[in-house]
Amino acid sequence: MIIIMKYLMEEIVFPKTDKDATFMHMKEDHMKNGQLKPGYNIQIGVEGEYIVGVDVSSERSDQLTLILFLDKLKSNLSTQYKSVTADAGYESEENYLYLENNNYEAYIKPQNYEKSKTKKFKKNIGNKENMTYLKDEDCYICANSQRLTVKSVTTKKSKSGYKSKITIYESESCEGCKYKSSCTKAKETKKLLHLKNLHI
Repeated sequence: MIIIMKYLMEEIVFPKTDKDATFMHMKEDHMKNGQLKPGYNIQIGVEGEYIVGVDVSSERSDQLTLILFLDKLKSNLSTQYKSVTADAGYESEENYLYLENNNYEAYIKPQNYEKSKTKKFKKNIGNKENMTYLKDEDCYICANSQRLTVKSVTTKKSKSGYKSKITIYESESCEGCKYKSSCTKAKETKKLLHLKNLHI
């Protein structure tokens, strides 16, 4: 099993000629103002307390570093690891598909994991996770027993060029619903976005 970790390396001196450094948020934010600083995104692969791979990237998003890191690791090592453990920053449909196609067992923390455990999240009737999903009919049932059915499917292209299909569900009418103010801020009907290949 390989564990992927992230480390942000801040530049002590940032020469204007260093075109590889990227402005990013650092974990150490002494001013508490979310200031961007030039730096690098360091990926470290660990197995049994030993570092088995390191990669330096100017990519801000961890999502876009995982595949390149694992490809480099595969080409540099004589063995391939069977499982990959990574934090929520690496979760994406593209990464899961890559891991599945390359026979890795994936252990990636969902991005909304911490949020989904809060009372506020669990009580929010507008969250699709708190609605009943009818798989056979591909629709959601809201707190007012109304169906949210598929209205359209759109495609979103990531920076890497990967295309995700987003299914948009919408209710027929929310007019006169006693739960509307708790469920949606939309003036008309409730809409849900769902990446079926990512969220089951």
